[in-house]
Amino acid sequence: MSNRNDILCPGCRRINPRRSETCLFCGHELAFVDGDIRYYLIRVIKTGGQAVIFEAIDDIANRSYAIKEIVLPQHTERASEAFQRCALEARLLATLSHPGIPRFYSCLIERGSVYIVMDLVRGIDLEDLIRQRGTLSERVVLSIASQVCDVLHYLHTQETPVIFRDVKPSNIMYDSNGLVSMIDFGIARLTNSQRGHIMGTPGYAPPEQYRGDVSPASDIYALGATMHHLLSGRDPRGQKPFDFPPLKNIAPHVSEQTAAIVHHALQIAPHERFFNVLEMRATIRAILRGEETDNLGIRPTEPTVASTYVTALPNTRPYHVTNKLGADEFLTRDITPTGDDAVATHELMFTFAPPEPAPPIPSADNNAAPPAPTTQTFWRTGLLLLLAILTATIVWAYTEYTKGTWQTPPEPQTVTVVLEVTVSARTIDDTFRDAYMAHVAQTYGPQWRIDGKLKFVGEPPEMIAQGDGQTQYRGRVTAVITPLP
Repeated sequence: MSNRNDILCPGCRRINPRRSETCLFCGHELAFVDGDIRYYLIRVIKTGGQAVIFEAIDDIANRSYAIKEIVLPQHTERASEAFQRCALEARLLATLSHPGIPRFYSCLIERGSVYIVMDLVRGIDLEDLIRQRGTLSERVVLSIASQVCDVLHYLHTQETPVIFRDVKPSNIMYDSNGLVSMIDFGIARLTNSQRGHIMGTPGYAPPEQYRGDVSPASDIYALGATMHHLLSGRDPRGQKPFDFPPLKNIAPHVSEQTAAIVHHALQIAPHERFFNVLEMRATIRAILRGEETDNLGIRPTEPTVASTYVTALPNTRPYHVTNKLGADEFLTRDITPTGDDAVATHELMFTFAPPEPAPPIPSADNNAAPPAPTTQTFWRTGLLLLLAILTATIVWAYTEYTKGTWQTPPEPQTVTVVLEVTVSARTIDDTFRDAYMAHVAQTYGPQWRIDGKLKFVGEPPEMIAQGDGQTQYRGRVTAVITPLP
């Protein structure tokens, strides 16, 4: 095992020595196993709501990761809804490749909790930062907003645009180099997702989001609310809904141009905000360069449907990402997304093994000399023996075929299969495990058992139907099975 720090138990959260494989206090397994990689928790980064963020390391490269734990509710319907949010976040992160978004590695399900493994983002979230400092300087806020626009532009210009839906200080990480990352994609949605779900953070979410309507303009509003908070120190949560006093009234040090950007982003009607995040970013960067700008991209106040915002955004590549403020503050670097890694699996292999011919029967009279074989006798004996072997082989093969079983090798095998299960009262992972064992017994015989844990391959299970208190899922699962002794 690699030289890792003392590790935390995922169950009781107590510290265990690095040599332990199970918790010395509660017996819980300390490692999260994903293929050949074993992850170990070393500290709690942050807790909030139903999620806990841990720092973790692996036992191969000793690399640091962030593992997000979401505990599923005990109630079946609420557990199903929470699981779907986790699964959507995992599937969404798996498709994204941007330096301002943590890279996704795996989604694990154990003991009623979902664990999402992703890159560890160093730094501090902006909510903790303004809690320490009160407010941030105008130049720092503009730099942060410019980089957030980069990330949002990448999301909005996907083949199926993605709306973040929860831009706020606690979801923006800021490191010592001034670089920004967006975290927590738990409620991000594709623009073709089902409407009607009212989600977001009061104070930052725009009015249309409470009606279940989202568009790129919704993220622009939330970014404006975030800038207002960072510059003024006035937390919009707990305030009158959608009430943002003019920024100059509560933060006189802020320039007219920056106050105008915030005011324009916070318009109640979506079509009265910036046309897209590129337009907002261009105005921000003009102020950072010291250029005078009166053009805030104000459009005629005609009603515009949400789909217009999507089709108006070009799907440009490569993506340009702003570096930190400094001498090279306006340079950009090209980011080329990488493709998904293929998942290699090995199906169970069965071999046909014909029986060996029986040994020759010795003569009853050991003293009698055997008759000398003639050529005719030799050919007749050989033909009969060949026919006997062929007949025995055909009979054996037909018998085994009709029974539906084949001879299995004695060593453990890896079996990967796509299953559809219906979840009612039991947990999702228990239901998949039962279905997997039933599949193995029906397909390969009852003499096999699971050796270790059942794991989901590629993506977490996807909900395909729901009704009458039951939910149907489809998922690709794999496990090592061994023959019973």
